[in-house]
Amino acid sequence: MRHLVLEAVRHERFQVTVVFDGPPPDGSPKVEHLGRVTVRYSGSSSADDLILRILPNGSRASEWVVVTGDRELGSRVRDRGGRVLSLSEWQSRKPRPPRKPAHEPKLSSHDIADWEAFFSSGGDAEDP
Repeated sequence: MRHLVLEAVRHERFQVTVVFDGPPPDGSPKVEHLGRVTVRYSGSSSADDLILRILPNGSRASEWVVVTGDRELGSRVRDRGGRVLSLSEWQSRKPRPPRKPAHEPKLSSHDIADWEAFFSSGGDAEDP
């Protein structure tokens, strides 16, 4: 399950916190930071309680989206000012196209000739 969840969120452009019920697998820390993804295990408390503990108070809660099918958790998140999506709503979001560089530099005719010479000679062309 952990692998499937991490694969599902690895291309997101924003910070993602994934909360699992219970202790971490043997040899894993209780909190893992994997780039934009943070994985947390609830230990002896419930994942719902941990989610509510890490959900910020006040206006910052509106910056958070909790993906859950649990009505009680969803209600508690909304009461705190957070947003809630069901798993199907989250999965059906329009995927964002990958970012393209603002400006992709063009190769000069000299650069192209150098690369053609390099590749046509098997990669051992001398520097000009």
